[in-house]
Amino acid sequence: MFNLFMFFKAFVLFTAAALIIYSLTPTGTGIDVLLKLLAFAVGSAILTPFVYPHLRGVRKGDAVRVVLSEQKLPFNLFYGRSEAVAMGNGRMGSVIRIAFENGSEEDGVVVSYAGMLTPAEVKILRKEIRVV
Repeated sequence: MFNLFMFFKAFVLFTAAALIIYSLTPTGTGIDVLLKLLAFAVGSAILTPFVYPHLRGVRKGDAVRVVLSEQKLPFNLFYGRSEAVAMGNGRMGSVIRIAFENGSEEDGVVVSYAGMLTPAEVKILRKEIRVV
């Protein structure tokens, strides 16, 4: 869910790889090669949080944001949504089982993957109405 942490991990990994590659190059290699390798490392680290969720999908145990109704206004971020946990693996458009905090479970369709600071979104297929 928190892909900002993924950016920092990728930044350290790609920077370390760039420095190792530079250390293995011949002695006559200039500083321009190091700068190009570091630029490639930073660019790759910036792209990683955007690409990784599409490769990973939604996995069991991931926090998901449940969309209860379609939103008409783009600035209305929290209306009609609640938090839940994925009970299975899924990709965009697939049906997964989700569990709410109160213990109830529902089926939902994966609408979007996790963003930089937001969890994946799942739209409820049907909501059971309990009459007490």
